[in-house]
Amino acid sequence: MGKKKIFLTGAAGSLGTSIRSRMRARYDFRLLLHSTVPDDVHSDDQVVFGSVADHAAMVEAMSGVDAVVHLAIRRWSGMTAEDVAKATLEVDNPGVYNILEAARITAVPVVVFASTNHVTGLYEKEGLVSTPESPVRPDGVYGAGKAFGEALGRFYAERYGIRVICLRVANFNGKDAPGTRYEAGYSRWLSPRDLAQLVWRSVEAEHVDFGIFYGVSGGSEKKWDLSNARELLGYIPEDDGSLPEYG
Repeated sequence: MGKKKIFLTGAAGSLGTSIRSRMRARYDFRLLLHSTVPDDVHSDDQVVFGSVADHAAMVEAMSGVDAVVHLAIRRWSGMTAEDVAKATLEVDNPGVYNILEAARITAVPVVVFASTNHVTGLYEKEGLVSTPESPVRPDGVYGAGKAFGEALGRFYAERYGIRVICLRVANFNGKDAPGTRYEAGYSRWLSPRDLAQLVWRSVEAEHVDFGIFYGVSGGSEKKWDLSNARELLGYIPEDDGSLPEYG
């Protein structure tokens, strides 16, 4: 039996680049790109050009894949709050609908959705630990948009039987060190190898029909509860962003 084929959106971004590098031995990839092929795209990768906001293009692109990993598009650098809100409402929200609906049409069994810790950002601002069961308290339109994606994912899981795994991704810098000093228990860092572990465990967790999990490495327990990721996905962080050597 050959390797599963993953349809990877946001394939040229920092998350996508890291996943392609660290998960190549495990999966084959079909990559969604906008216009330019990065230099590090492997010759075995299939490449399609398009936008998640194009419904017909997503249906065509997802035909014949075994899973979808729908990654976040970074919205912060150089953007105003109004810019972020506009992108969330005009691209991100239609995009997650198109991905889930295309998965239904093409019978893709599992979608891994890159959500964000900003879905519960106000708990963090108040110094409270967030759990996946906590009522959503987004700290902006971006977080509210991801909350919409999670809710839509639950609908598609319960109505159509697609397995949907939502990963609330924290700070990802694409490096093997956090680059910031975090106190014990307060790390916000997700390392590249912990990202890869979370993604492949999500793809393979056939016993999980729907789930929301915080995407963060160790040393973050005073911000986010990782217990369900440990219990349901078998996720054990290999890295800890609050280690003294990162000071």
